[in-house]
Amino acid sequence: MTRPAMTAALCLALVAPALTSGQEVIPHRQDRLPNRPYSPEEAIEAMTVPPGFTVELVASEPQIVNPIAMAFDDRGRIYVTESLEYPRREPGSGRDRVKLLEDTDGDGAADRTTVFADALNIPTGVAVGYGGVWVLNAPDLLFLRDTDGDDRADEVEVVVTGFGRADAHELPSTLTWGPDGWLYGLNGVFNPSTIESNNGNTYEFTCAMWRVHPRTREFQVVCEGTSNPYGLAWDPEGAAIVEACHWAKDHLFHFVETGYYKRQAGAYPPYTIRLGSITDHGHQMTAYCGLAYLDSDAYPEEYRDRLYTGNIHGGCINVDRLERDGSTYVARAEPDFLNANDAWFMPVAQKVGPDGCLYVLDWYDRYHCYQDANRDPEGIDRLKGRLYRVRYEDTPRAPVFDLGSEDDEALIARLSSANIFFREAAQRLLAERDSPLIRERLEALVLDESAPQKARLHGLWALIGTGHLEPGFHARLLAHADPAYRAWGVRAAGDFGEVEPTIREAVTSLATDASPDVQLQVAIAARKVSGLDPLPVLVEVLASCGEDRMITSIAWPNLHPLLPEEGDRFVRLIEEIDLDSAPGLAKLLPNVIDRLVGDPDADLGPVRAILGRLVEQDAALAQECLSAVSDRVPEVSEERRVALRDQLRPVLDRIQAEESDSPLAFGALLLAARLGVGSVEADAIRGQFTSPGTPEDIRLRALEALVAFGDPELPEALDRVLSEGRPEFLTGVLATLGRSDDRKVAEVVLGRYPAMAPELQPLAVDLLLQREPWARRLLDAVISGDLPRRTLNQAHLRRIMEGNDREAIWAVEDAWGTIRAERDPQRERVVAEMDEYLRHDPGDPLAGRVVFRNLCAQCHTIYGEGTAVGPDLTSNGRGSFEQVLASVFDPSLVIGESYRTTTVVTEGGRNLTGLVAEDGAERIVLALPGGGREVIPRNEVKYVRVGGLSMMPEGIEHLLDRRQLADLFAYLALDRPPEDPQARPIPGAPGATAGATGPEASGSSGR
Repeated sequence: MTRPAMTAALCLALVAPALTSGQEVIPHRQDRLPNRPYSPEEAIEAMTVPPGFTVELVASEPQIVNPIAMAFDDRGRIYVTESLEYPRREPGSGRDRVKLLEDTDGDGAADRTTVFADALNIPTGVAVGYGGVWVLNAPDLLFLRDTDGDDRADEVEVVVTGFGRADAHELPSTLTWGPDGWLYGLNGVFNPSTIESNNGNTYEFTCAMWRVHPRTREFQVVCEGTSNPYGLAWDPEGAAIVEACHWAKDHLFHFVETGYYKRQAGAYPPYTIRLGSITDHGHQMTAYCGLAYLDSDAYPEEYRDRLYTGNIHGGCINVDRLERDGSTYVARAEPDFLNANDAWFMPVAQKVGPDGCLYVLDWYDRYHCYQDANRDPEGIDRLKGRLYRVRYEDTPRAPVFDLGSEDDEALIARLSSANIFFREAAQRLLAERDSPLIRERLEALVLDESAPQKARLHGLWALIGTGHLEPGFHARLLAHADPAYRAWGVRAAGDFGEVEPTIREAVTSLATDASPDVQLQVAIAARKVSGLDPLPVLVEVLASCGEDRMITSIAWPNLHPLLPEEGDRFVRLIEEIDLDSAPGLAKLLPNVIDRLVGDPDADLGPVRAILGRLVEQDAALAQECLSAVSDRVPEVSEERRVALRDQLRPVLDRIQAEESDSPLAFGALLLAARLGVGSVEADAIRGQFTSPGTPEDIRLRALEALVAFGDPELPEALDRVLSEGRPEFLTGVLATLGRSDDRKVAEVVLGRYPAMAPELQPLAVDLLLQREPWARRLLDAVISGDLPRRTLNQAHLRRIMEGNDREAIWAVEDAWGTIRAERDPQRERVVAEMDEYLRHDPGDPLAGRVVFRNLCAQCHTIYGEGTAVGPDLTSNGRGSFEQVLASVFDPSLVIGESYRTTTVVTEGGRNLTGLVAEDGAERIVLALPGGGREVIPRNEVKYVRVGGLSMMPEGIEHLLDRRQLADLFAYLALDRPPEDPQARPIPGAPGATAGATGPEASGSSGR
């Protein structure tokens, strides 16, 4: 994870092993020892940029050191935050500062530096507006004012407080003014934060986009998800594009209010539909930082309207181009804009300046990663920092200006500037001033079809930023021919909350708008506009949005809270809708069923009604809904199960009477078995489970039913299946068997264990440890020698020691001695020994892939293969060979909060250990090794314990022989699959290229 600005890669979590004094080390995510630090002039000489461009120095050490964030003010001066405290976690006063840089002679270089504020502690964001400077200084968002004109802050206001500091590289960041006039920011996945807003809400969050209103100081969480988002830009129509530092391929996201995006780690709220990225590609290695949308006539056309992202590990500035895809986007890769050819280059922020050029802030350090900063904090270079401008040909310098002193007409004229800097600054200032004359002029501009589109939109955003639109003007927006204006009219109504009845009615009427952008905003506003009836509006949006996934994924979190109390009404609203022509609505019906069954207070009549309709109209969709019910049955109370049985009996009876040998009929049979409806046809269900010709998903559902009603012949059937099934299928079988309490099931698994495929054996052990009688039988087999001693590792033994079986505890102590509950510090010695061995005994990466499948793929994916319980190793945890060594042989050295092992002990006697995937009032969901997901109703939870050790066990060197270890590391130490001709060793691995980069090595020039 890079700096405060950068990524973690932390399931494997990992700090390089301790080094002896004076020993050089290849830093994380680098493939060679860094070049010597270059002077600013040498660094520029090393850079390569496209023809016609040059790189210029704006400021460097000692003017700025360790810079993190920057912002231009209304005179073109630059505020820069610095951090000497990084990576300090403790809050409180520190040595960090905000500096003000000024070019007084117009030559393009800063020649005056003023300390605007000091005594800060890792300030990670800065923005200028509303008479002061906003600074993120966790746990606080500060508002600093200079009241006497000496360019030094003399008033400090804590606007909000509660941002976490658990992880110094995931701190709140990226202060950016939104087109709606709010101040936006981001927060990382390993940094839990709790903020009490003056709107009466308390927000607990990790990875999220949030905003603060500059006038009212109201705080809101806008949407959640991703990893460590560290860049935010707005496209020309005001859509938020966010850069996620951690992922290689999934690095850009379209953030929309109320959306929930896939997380690097941590639990999801109940009933979440996860949104993904908008990218189909990656750029070099990960560690993206900073994002700018370049819209300026200072550059040629082919470089405009592009997203420019800092890539720290890649040592460059990446470029992406947005293409529309319904209500969202697809980002396409463009050629890199700048390559530094210098290992010290760390682009942490990018901005478009008053001259229209791209400005790049460079932390400049040999250490890119958090692991190196933790291991060697004294090795961090705290004396350097640079700010560059990338200029095209003889682009003129920005003239002297002071936007704050310009009159209203001049600012309105600035809205037509070809440079986004002036349009955005003028928009904000006009919103700040907010006078009747300004409103009148801006309304005229917005409605003037001869004016430039961009000027009109910025004028509209200035009006929205005042917090009010005149009703007549607002109504014209909602009826505008251009969908961009209609969409913003809806969004404004949602943010205002209180609007005129005519505006409310207009918003309602736009639920069926032809534009997906408008429908998306209606889905968000439906529950925000006071007096609007949201349920019919959301149903209309879903019925008319086609297959637009963004709209359905945003409508859902606004719809599902309404369903428990309005299920009957929802059914009435969808009665006359043709589901064939409403795929967005149809797609959500299984989710609707799941929501209604899962809520203990929701009426079940709508469930029966929806299923009854689908049985007649859409058998495939009916089968999905039956599966949704079946999946929820194990976690509902007995009283609710009886209610379900009463409600669904007529539907199930009808299906079984009218259907035969169809997926729908079998789905009904399985659900009937789970509910105890009618006589259970165990033979038929068992036959489906044991038949190799039956689709494997059906076989697993059959097994679930057999377990649910306690089929006494299950053990015999299971014995046959375990002897012949594919490992991929048997993974699901083992995950399901934990719900059985039949001792004979455990005996079958234990008996088949020696012949199981290697990748299945760890899953079988995990299964047997879930129940104390089963665990005792496993323990006896190991102690007696019937199974190898290596069958149980330290993590397994800890689970037995934490149970209630005293005889088993005594047996473990007698056979193994003391079992550590904390990380073993001797693992550092093991890391060093294995480093020595693996560097001198290279393995076969193709054979290593087999070892990975057998041992690691139960929890990790790589190159699309494996199981996503822990992080995807394609782009995480393999920044250097030292990192892989530490992660494999010392996995508990550093553990991200979301990757701490959680044990749930149930009232029924199960002991489940995994990572929390969902944590809600009704249930907790654990992700288990092998990809299983175990749902535990809250009323069945006896206790929950969060461990201090990684789920990945210590002692892998005892599970594999030396040849297998060498092969595994040969596989993990490649940056691509071994069959890829471009595969190369990761940094620090045996065979990795060594040497310097820079002007001496490349001879390249940025001039």
